Amino acid sequence: MPSHQSSPKASSPGSILLLEEYDALAAAIGSALKKFAPEHPVVRARSLAEADEFVAKTRPQVLILDVDPPWSGITTFIEKLRNALPTARVLVVGSRIPDEILTSRGSFGALQFIGKPFELAAFGSAMQAVLGPWGESGSLNPRGSLRALNTLDVLLLHCAGGGNFVVDLNDETGGSGKVCGSGGQITHAEAGNLIGGAALRQILNWNDVRWNETKATSQARRTVHDDWIEIALAYLRQTEAPAPPQISPEEERPAPAPTETKTGKKIVVIDDTEMLLIFVEDVLATDDAQLQITTALTGAEGIEQVERILPDLVLLDYSLPDINGDQICRRLLENEKTAGVPVLMMSGHVAEMKATAALYQNVVAAIEKPFLSDALVQLVKKTLEAGPRQRRSAAKKIAIRANEPTSPIAPVAKPARERQRTAQILPRVPAPVTPELFETPWPSLSGPAIVNAATADANTAILGLFLEVISMQLTPQLQMGAIRARPASTIVSLHLSSATAHGAIPPQTAFQLGRAELNAEGRISSIRLVPSTHPFQRTQTQSAFAIGGVALIPNHTRTRVQLTPAGSTPMTVELIAQLELSSVQLSNTFQIAQLLLKWPTNIVRVTLNPKATERTGAAFESSEIKLDNSGRLAELLLKPAPKA
Repeated sequence: MPSHQSSPKASSPGSILLLEEYDALAAAIGSALKKFAPEHPVVRARSLAEADEFVAKTRPQVLILDVDPPWSGITTFIEKLRNALPTARVLVVGSRIPDEILTSRGSFGALQFIGKPFELAAFGSAMQAVLGPWGESGSLNPRGSLRALNTLDVLLLHCAGGGNFVVDLNDETGGSGKVCGSGGQITHAEAGNLIGGAALRQILNWNDVRWNETKATSQARRTVHDDWIEIALAYLRQTEAPAPPQISPEEERPAPAPTETKTGKKIVVIDDTEMLLIFVEDVLATDDAQLQITTALTGAEGIEQVERILPDLVLLDYSLPDINGDQICRRLLENEKTAGVPVLMMSGHVAEMKATAALYQNVVAAIEKPFLSDALVQLVKKTLEAGPRQRRSAAKKIAIRANEPTSPIAPVAKPARERQRTAQILPRVPAPVTPELFETPWPSLSGPAIVNAATADANTAILGLFLEVISMQLTPQLQMGAIRARPASTIVSLHLSSATAHGAIPPQTAFQLGRAELNAEGRISSIRLVPSTHPFQRTQTQSAFAIGGVALIPNHTRTRVQLTPAGSTPMTVELIAQLELSSVQLSNTFQIAQLLLKWPTNIVRVTLNPKATERTGAAFESSEIKLDNSGRLAELLLKPAPKA
């Protein structure tokens, strides 16, 4: 990702400044911004000095500030930004701000916050909200731009840094005070003769404040404890609900204009990310001001709103703090009043979202996070045009449980153009492994076994297995680190050197993964392969992927960045393992029942080259093996093998 020396010309509009120390995290965020902010040039600064220089040259529209670990001088920097770029918007990445404050604060104030670790879908939603249209607010504390910078913003900025801090304050009346913090918490406040919570309350209500950051000491005085959160919440409630101005009886004022009653379709949006709710509500209202939009931050609240309003459409996240989206769909179907309400799912959990859509008939469309505003608006329009689903009577309740047959709700007929559009927006995920492969009963093993007693070399069996990457760590040099992966297919390739095995096994026999045994250290000691009617097909390896989540992983030497692929673009690698054929077991009909192979070492090869041999590829150690309920390999962790 380029630094400011390779930035676009100063005349380029709508640029984004990213202040990020870690190269790997900067690359991940920069790659993600290409998806949901494609028209905005993104420039990365590695220090506050570089950021100052970029601000002076290009005047960015949006700033993304990673403040964890904290930056010395961040107070001076943010105050200079307020004077230089009063209309700019800022997203702060750092330690998590208490949920109570984020919920109560909403989008008000100058800074928006997202805590580490975060899913890139949540980061994308926050960025889209920052970039998107913002409705006007009647609050005393306007939202969205640096013009609204206040003392709580500055203190939360330091809390997000997660370190120790001291901020000196001076207000317009000549009052002075000090606020100290440790480990992301406010621990001390003083203002005149006041200390502790009383001082913090007074400081938060000062107007026209100037802030100055001084060096923090390791032994910080503690006069404020957990009550700083309650003090902040009380300030926010006061700010968001100002008392009406006093009007003398003799003073005549025009009556306020009557509020226009909206007559459009009713939509309930259920998501636990405040910024996403703001983004969705604003983009939909901008496209159609008559829409009646209600939002909910929890599943329980969302169900209550749907039952009360009976909307024309529900926009539903999958991952919620209390009830997952699939259970909400189930509850809506079980209620005769809400069974016909169509649901549009929006989530970064692509596999779970697709499974929910397949299981519950009220899910009529889905869109993967992060998404662009135009895609959301068009999909909502199409879904609303289709009208409600067929409602069912209590006597025809749908059997929801997975082990009961279902009576599907008849879908509303859609024009071909609409079906095509929905197909384009629905996220693409890899085709699931054929269910029969998991349900095939184990063959009888009571027949004779042909045990290979040849030499060790003759016993060699080269196993090839394609893996789908779940997460991948990057080293500080941006090289591939530890990989967590799962089988992309149960069908494997197998090359045998044993002449005895060749004589016992018919040519072109294909195998699939069978039961594995683990040793005392949790490593694979042996694995069984079962004949398959599905031929082995070499999977196309995929060396690049769309990033779905980012997290920082502490390390005894240096923090590493862990990337999680988006479900629609999995990264696929091939694992090559050198095993030892122990036996060929036959059934009573003398058909091959299974092969038993010993796994003598945890060193394997991993490659992205489809033509690689067993001797090529990077050496990895396999560990943290997870098996499914049938004892088959479900997941494993691969760590780069130490160099000899």
